[in-house]
Amino acid sequence: MNLTKKSTWLLSGLMGLQLAAMPLQAQQSGSTSKRVQKSLEEIVVTARKREESIQDIPVSVTPFTADSLERRGFTGLDDIAASTPGFTYEGFITGGNHGNAVIRGLAQQFTTSRIQNVSFFIDGVYLQRQSMLNLGMIDMERVEVIKGPQNALFGRNAFAGAVNYITAKPKAEREAYVAATMGDNERYDLKASFNGPLGFDGRLLGKLTIGFTEYDGHTENDHPMADADPTGPSTTGNLGGWDDEIYSLLLAYEPTDTLMLRTSYYKNKAIKETGAGYSISGVNAARFGFRRDDQLDLNCNWRTVNDIGNPSPSAAHSGFSAWCGELPETAAGAEGPRTFDGILIDPRGIGQVANTEVITFTADYEINEAWSAHYLFGYADHDTYSTGGPGGEDPMTGRGIAADFVLNAANNQDPNGYKYANTFSGRPNSVLEAFSHEIRFDFDNGDRFRSSFGAYYAKTEDREHSTVFISDLCTPFTEEERQNCNEPLETPSSAVPDPGRVTNGIVYDQVTRQHAKTRLEDTEFEDEIMALFFSTSYLIRDNLEGTFEGRLTQEDKSVFRHADAFGLAFGQSITYGPPEDPVFPGVADTVSSSIIVVEDSETFVYFTPRAILNWTLNDDQMMYFSVAKGLKTGGFNNAESENQLVYEEATNWTYEVGSKNAFFDRALTLNGALFYIDWSGLQGSVPPEEATLSSSDVVTNIGDATSIGIELEAAYRFNRHFSVDVGLTYNDATYDDGVKYSPGRSDAATGVGCDGVTCNADGEVGGNQLARGSKEQYSIGFNAQKDFDSGWMLSGRLDANYQSKQFLTPLNLGWAPDRIITNMSINALGPNDHWDISLWGKNITDENYPASAFVIGVFNQYMVGMGARRSFGATIKYTYF
Repeated sequence: MNLTKKSTWLLSGLMGLQLAAMPLQAQQSGSTSKRVQKSLEEIVVTARKREESIQDIPVSVTPFTADSLERRGFTGLDDIAASTPGFTYEGFITGGNHGNAVIRGLAQQFTTSRIQNVSFFIDGVYLQRQSMLNLGMIDMERVEVIKGPQNALFGRNAFAGAVNYITAKPKAEREAYVAATMGDNERYDLKASFNGPLGFDGRLLGKLTIGFTEYDGHTENDHPMADADPTGPSTTGNLGGWDDEIYSLLLAYEPTDTLMLRTSYYKNKAIKETGAGYSISGVNAARFGFRRDDQLDLNCNWRTVNDIGNPSPSAAHSGFSAWCGELPETAAGAEGPRTFDGILIDPRGIGQVANTEVITFTADYEINEAWSAHYLFGYADHDTYSTGGPGGEDPMTGRGIAADFVLNAANNQDPNGYKYANTFSGRPNSVLEAFSHEIRFDFDNGDRFRSSFGAYYAKTEDREHSTVFISDLCTPFTEEERQNCNEPLETPSSAVPDPGRVTNGIVYDQVTRQHAKTRLEDTEFEDEIMALFFSTSYLIRDNLEGTFEGRLTQEDKSVFRHADAFGLAFGQSITYGPPEDPVFPGVADTVSSSIIVVEDSETFVYFTPRAILNWTLNDDQMMYFSVAKGLKTGGFNNAESENQLVYEEATNWTYEVGSKNAFFDRALTLNGALFYIDWSGLQGSVPPEEATLSSSDVVTNIGDATSIGIELEAAYRFNRHFSVDVGLTYNDATYDDGVKYSPGRSDAATGVGCDGVTCNADGEVGGNQLARGSKEQYSIGFNAQKDFDSGWMLSGRLDANYQSKQFLTPLNLGWAPDRIITNMSINALGPNDHWDISLWGKNITDENYPASAFVIGVFNQYMVGMGARRSFGATIKYTYF
């Protein structure tokens, strides 16, 4: 459905909402719900599964309300992270398919892992996949970032913390609104919502919200065919755009004064373009036949490696295997030659196509004045695929494919046996289905003792695979190449032989066989989780409370490996290349399936406690001390080596001292925390011990790490008109002695293979900063407000957010630079809060910086993602009462 049709459909429905709401408008008095008083607004959070003031809970939480999300133009998790001390998020060049959230420096070391270090929930339902994390901000009542291990109450791998998406609930009074956004680079949003009673004497409430958002992207694609329009999802025009749809339906029924039933449906349908960025590669890319030796563009750690075994003009390759120093703004800043300067992305690539649906049902029953019972059912359905982002390193020349060796000079191919095409590698593509049940009983009689306990059960079926796309060059040089730009990636490249070409049982090519819909590394996972949990609080003295929480969990996990990196099932083999080949006479290659264990299962049993001592000095000051165990479950690899098939769980013990304070009649709030984290069994990304052409890095337990840090958040309201808020965090997160990255084997080893000069020959990284985490973050925001006699209120905000550099790998050789991003917004709120008009700008100084790099160690490849460039827009919202 295009935007014009969406507009017609929405607006026709909104006219009906306006007519329905008209009689209510006359009943409203002047509302001040969105107007700021002299004291700072009290925010209620549910970080401990019950409603509490943020200033009263002994947990470090940064919340964002619906009003702040809308007025500041927040569209995704990257906006939340930039404004939260101790929290970072990168969607990488794939638009979130490899999303990586980091709290307190405990970074995900393997970004394609299906289990995250930070747990995400929507209305209490766990979102497991990294491609599910960035759901958009439409219809959110609140977003809470909870720092520190939350396994005791939330479970499900809340290893470093949790992020709660809380959708807006139905209200007892009718309300409806329509909102539209227009911005630069073809930004268009439409959103509408209806909320209110549906019958049964006001006991049945409902809310429906629908939103559409389109954006061409923030960065110009310098590819000369950027405006090509391939069939299906693509990256036409600018880079970093999207086309998303969100549907949210909630029903609430209160049959009695003691029973509340709710059900909800939330759907996010997202098409994300490839982000701005580029890829650079080292000697292992040549070793695997993806690049020629003269096309390599890394800059340090010289190595000579043997060819992987596919016929190639040389038996060995020499070149650099790592990037040292700050990443450049374009690939032209690297060592290798480029056809064109700037950011060039093949328009046929996509970042992510994803569909996520979540259904919930809750029942809350007040048994008596002291006891209450709560039940939550959750169902999640998710599927996603990606072409891996940018495609070939230099899309104008493509990759030299050495493996398809039957073509020769007589076939108009390179005389050395290379041919050239653009290749895309999408991983992980996944399909997930999960359901869960949780029942909890709470006891609170208003005395000194309070407790809750319950049980949890969940089952997840999760299947993932990778896909290789090989496409003819898309360039403006010939008519045929221009036409290629409009072909979908599923179309096989004419530069490779027919995948069905077989003579005397011999297949003539091994790359094409993996093209498009062939499922590589096809692996199916099943998780069954059972848990018992409790929380007990006792008021030791009138101002001193102790809390002990815990969760006993059993996870039964299994895996079925359908296909290996060549798409071969267990026991399969295939022969490539005839002995009489004119280019490589007498050479043939038989490949057998690398699957050595088809099915595997493991049972993980663990207990995750948390203890808290909370000292209330007075109504406005409190201190707390907590110690908590965080745990991230183990799992399976689809590896070629038996030693790397299974990895164990990771744990951490977090010790935290915090304080929350309000001064000057709550005009000033000052909250802070000191923490020490002891991380054991760190799950890291390493190259495989045995590798083939389509191998990817694997997960293994590489050792221990430590994080020590401080977080501070403060807000001060000078008067009714001016306020300021400040946040800062310092995380010193380092690998402990004995941790090794890409260790050993410098001869034909996969991975970096340190030379002993650039980095330790044995891969030792003890003392280095954890990869993908920023040591420092600072933010400051200035707010102003003015009320007018006409009933209008004008407010504005200017904020700046600093994030220090992030190392790309545990070797700490290369890094994404630090950055300061400045944003601003101006808001006009009309009489009775009917009209709400916002003007906003992001990255208003137009900073240009490499934000992240997804590193594939086995191929020495760095998939560099650039940060979002300047964008601005206006949102107009009209609320009916």
